[in-house]
Amino acid sequence: MQSSLQTLGTNYKITLAYVGTRYFGWQKTESGPSIEESLEKAFFQTTRQTPTLQAASRTDRGVHAERQIINFFSLSDFDQELIEALNSCLPHDISILSVEKVSPFFHPTLDAVGKEYHYFICNKAVQDPFHRLFSWHVPALLSWDKMQRTVSFFCKKADFSALTNQRKSLPQSRICRLSSLEIVPLPENRLKISLIGDHFLYKMARNIVGTLVYVGLGKLRLADIPSLLESKDRTRAGITAPAWGLHLKEVFYRS
Repeated sequence: MQSSLQTLGTNYKITLAYVGTRYFGWQKTESGPSIEESLEKAFFQTTRQTPTLQAASRTDRGVHAERQIINFFSLSDFDQELIEALNSCLPHDISILSVEKVSPFFHPTLDAVGKEYHYFICNKAVQDPFHRLFSWHVPALLSWDKMQRTVSFFCKKADFSALTNQRKSLPQSRICRLSSLEIVPLPENRLKISLIGDHFLYKMARNIVGTLVYVGLGKLRLADIPSLLESKDRTRAGITAPAWGLHLKEVFYRS
């Protein structure tokens, strides 16, 4: 195993940031541009190589990332000059923040022990246009108090089947531990919802936000949430919040 990894070269860990507005998510797709494809093109322009890239999170179309983690193997030595060359070839809305050598066994997905997402909401009649690409505009009055009181129902280890859009036929476990869920008021009637968990199911973060908003709008009652979770029925939860309000803030690894 060790010798086979050595033939691939050095394992590098990239910390990447991007504005996801123009992209169809991380993964390459024939539907449109992706973060993965853009990074591969930059590598080929600078090194004439196209390394295999593995990402910690396959962000959806329109989702942003402040610190996405990626790895690749290379026989070349990646110094600061090469990193600057890669950044010069990337689109203006994608940036490599750092590149570091890591253990040959490091894997950005398998070694992750948790993730933090931030979701932004604008809760006033007219949204500042500078926020429109990065937050969900909810112009109707929200009860922030009711939303805060809902938080405790989600902060636990539980089956989150009612809050994922994954097909029921997939064998993946739906058990997740949500260790932190905070609703932080921001200036100008804006909210930041911070979610930290050991892992997240498909669209789970956005569905939690949508459910909180439904509670805030009075479309769901606080008393509905326990039975909603127990039902494992996606149709009983709130709307899937729009992708453009979601930011991958951090991916956690054991030190």
